[in-house]
Amino acid sequence: MRRSFQAWGAGQPLTRFITLAWGLGGIDADKSVWATGQFIDKARDWMRHHGHAMPWVWVQETGDTFGQHAHILLHVPPELNDLFRPMPRRWAKAILPSGYVPKTVQFQRLAGVSAIEANPLRYEAALMGKLHYMLKCAPAALESVLGLHGWGGKPWGQLTRVIGKRAGVWQRR
Repeated sequence: MRRSFQAWGAGQPLTRFITLAWGLGGIDADKSVWATGQFIDKARDWMRHHGHAMPWVWVQETGDTFGQHAHILLHVPPELNDLFRPMPRRWAKAILPSGYVPKTVQFQRLAGVSAIEANPLRYEAALMGKLHYMLKCAPAALESVLGLHGWGGKPWGQLTRVIGKRAGVWQRR
């Protein structure tokens, strides 16, 4: 979570939420972390080509519908919105073994992104909602009220089997 707020503080708020359903697209679970890394590399290179850095965070998980999949939050500056829109599917298509499979890539702009300066609380609520979804937890204040106790004495979270690295964040330079 800390990196997400550092990106915002640096003037590069995480503006896109992307789900990459690698299992649905034909990527084996043992290759999905590699595929996520390839996707991040393609996105970062594209962003650099357009003169911008790209803060990002991602998590991997396994589920019944998508198999092993990744959720990514990343920064896209407003001036690149229209150019960026087709790119996630294009990058996934280049990574998938048999071409693009419908619903392999799902993406959306975070609520409040276009008016962060005027209404930072709306953006913060949207960002926290996505981060909690990615971490599979409720806000700490709600966990006891909702009866969420987590695994192994952990105060929050869920456990899913993941092959390879579970999470990654951009490195500030």
